[in-house]
Amino acid sequence: MTSNFSETENINLISLGDHAVLFYEENEELLPAVHSFIKRSLKNNEKCIYIDSKDNQKKILAELNITFRNADDFLKSGQLQTFDVEELYGDPDNFSADDMITLIETNVKSAVKEGYSGLSITGELKGVIDFKGGKEEIIKYEWKLHDQIFEKYPVNALCRYNINLFDNEIIKAAVELHDYIIWQGKLYENPYYIDPEGYKQKKVEEYEIKSWLKNIQQYQKKEDLYKEVINNSQKKYSELYNEAPIGIIKTSSNGQVIQVNKKMIEIGGFNTVQEAVNSYSDLGKDLYYNPIKRKEFLSELNKNGEVKNFEFRAKKKNSEIIWLNMSAKITERKEDGNFIIEGFVFDVSEKKQYEKSLEKKKEELSAYNQQLQAYNEEITAMNEELETSFEEIEELNNRFEKMISLVSDIDNLNTISEAEFLNKILQQAVEIVPEADFGSVYTFGDQYVNFIDCIGYDLESLKENKIDNEAFYNQVEAIEIIDQEDMKNRNRQHMSSDDFKEMNEVSLNKIKEIMYLDLEINGQKKAGISLDIKLNSKKSFTNSSKKIFSAFYNIASSFYKMKEYNFLQSNFTKELISSTIKMLEMYDLYTRGHSENVADLAAEIAEEMKLDQKRIDDIYWAGLVHDIGKMLIPLEVLNKEGKLSDSEYELIKEHPVIGSNALKSSKSLQHIAKYVRHHHERWDGGGYPDALEKNNIPLESQILCAADAWDAMNSKRTYREPLSYNHALAEIKDNKGLQFAPAVADALLNVLNN
Repeated sequence: MTSNFSETENINLISLGDHAVLFYEENEELLPAVHSFIKRSLKNNEKCIYIDSKDNQKKILAELNITFRNADDFLKSGQLQTFDVEELYGDPDNFSADDMITLIETNVKSAVKEGYSGLSITGELKGVIDFKGGKEEIIKYEWKLHDQIFEKYPVNALCRYNINLFDNEIIKAAVELHDYIIWQGKLYENPYYIDPEGYKQKKVEEYEIKSWLKNIQQYQKKEDLYKEVINNSQKKYSELYNEAPIGIIKTSSNGQVIQVNKKMIEIGGFNTVQEAVNSYSDLGKDLYYNPIKRKEFLSELNKNGEVKNFEFRAKKKNSEIIWLNMSAKITERKEDGNFIIEGFVFDVSEKKQYEKSLEKKKEELSAYNQQLQAYNEEITAMNEELETSFEEIEELNNRFEKMISLVSDIDNLNTISEAEFLNKILQQAVEIVPEADFGSVYTFGDQYVNFIDCIGYDLESLKENKIDNEAFYNQVEAIEIIDQEDMKNRNRQHMSSDDFKEMNEVSLNKIKEIMYLDLEINGQKKAGISLDIKLNSKKSFTNSSKKIFSAFYNIASSFYKMKEYNFLQSNFTKELISSTIKMLEMYDLYTRGHSENVADLAAEIAEEMKLDQKRIDDIYWAGLVHDIGKMLIPLEVLNKEGKLSDSEYELIKEHPVIGSNALKSSKSLQHIAKYVRHHHERWDGGGYPDALEKNNIPLESQILCAADAWDAMNSKRTYREPLSYNHALAEIKDNKGLQFAPAVADALLNVLNN
């Protein structure tokens, strides 16, 4: 649930030692500000005293329960204390500023002793004003807070004044005696604040002039500082804009070019920004090869506010035709109906050429399949003319034809779903394998088996059972044959007694023998197929049937591998990773070329260690992105000249975790996330982030650690020059078995010697 109260803007500027005042006219203005102040105090581990009417307290506590879901815990622990006005201030006629100051002093000492960072307090003295001397006592209370509390103790306070209930003299004093003012939902630094000593010595006008002149000077300094920060930010933005590895363009809907970056100039074949801008008077005619595509682009953009991955043919300066991919959004709409567009542009001409080549190969493959189908039909026709003694050969040929249809489904990945393919493979497996009476096909979910289809069973009854994936995992071979008793034993271990009883009635008690497989792709189990022989049957699965079933296994494996291949291909993994690394290099002054160096060296170490090609590829990609987490480390820390402080070093040490978490969100890269997370672990357990040691560290991470260290030693850093080759070589040898895994260190030394 979200809070019903709006957040007071800039409320977090208040810190211990600050004295703020809220001016309001209606209760609807009071409650959100009080809620924001109390919420800030509790989050900062401050003990909070809240003084108000019972009705207002009830509303505030209700909102705090929405914010924290456990606001009652703050009341029980004593971190939040609520009081009626009379309960804490006493009889308004007898209000004493000195007594109130003493009460606050006692409470802040207690709060610090109890382990809180300080004390926060909010209240309103509206009843006091109605009695003789109340006005003077309120003003005295305000300046004494500064004189005796804020200068000595960790306290912050929010005083509250309904401007309709207090006269102008008190409101003026309240303005001048508070560091910050909250008015109409926003916290402001008070330019009219004066030194409380003026009220103490009753020289208000004299201190007003001095304090206001001082404030004017301070505000001018701040304004100059803000201008400098803004100018620096604009300069950095301009550098990033012009050095970005993708084209950036700002245009109007009527076809005018407003702004382009260097990459966009390069894509268009121009030499300067002005040349590019002058050459495009009407984008529909000057840039688009087909002006209709420009109209389609504007129509979709105007309808949705943004367009993603819009591809079109474009004309370069020299009239060369290229393919562009543009993602854009509307940033401003004009009163005349026109609008301003900002977009990112990629030259995808090479990708289009590759797709064209791929399409040609698919056409060739399709022609080959048609020829194969023609041959198959010819063989079928010949078999029909043979004697009845060749019926077995004819049957085998029919099975082959059905498997060919499954293979053709692999070629049509975009038109057949996973469920449709598994359903079809089950139907044909039961039909082709002669001993099979029943069967089922399923996928492996996060924890439980998901039944897709079945033959001979009630599908809905099967779906009602919760069966752990492990119950259906193969234990020895990719294809296994087990009897009813073995299957019951496996299910019993992974099911509740009720689900096991239900499963017996639905399927297990009907089965004599089961032949099943599970499909594992890149270490992840995807799906499974089970063929069953009914109880009391005299048949058993033969080796011949097992071979036929293995053909189904190969077809299904190919289906999933092709699915994964198409997914990876369509996501431009390599292009995106390369672009990200270039952005990191622009961000971190000392990592230019570092990621590529680490990736190349890590792959060479892996080859030296005779790892298989898939692991070598994974290590290469992990090397490219091992420092991607540095993009969320503050620039001033990343490029700091000189030694880092302890807190800055701890911040730097977060980059493997940040990078790993980012990679986990990518289906195509999540399997290398753990290699990135552990590339700063040490063999002796002294690394980070998890202090893993020895072979608890993934081998891929051990290799990245050595490659990263070697390149770092041979590179210039803010705190040192590059080490000499012999010095760096000695570091590897000296730290073998300490920082570096012995086998990895030996492999690195062999690579360097060669």
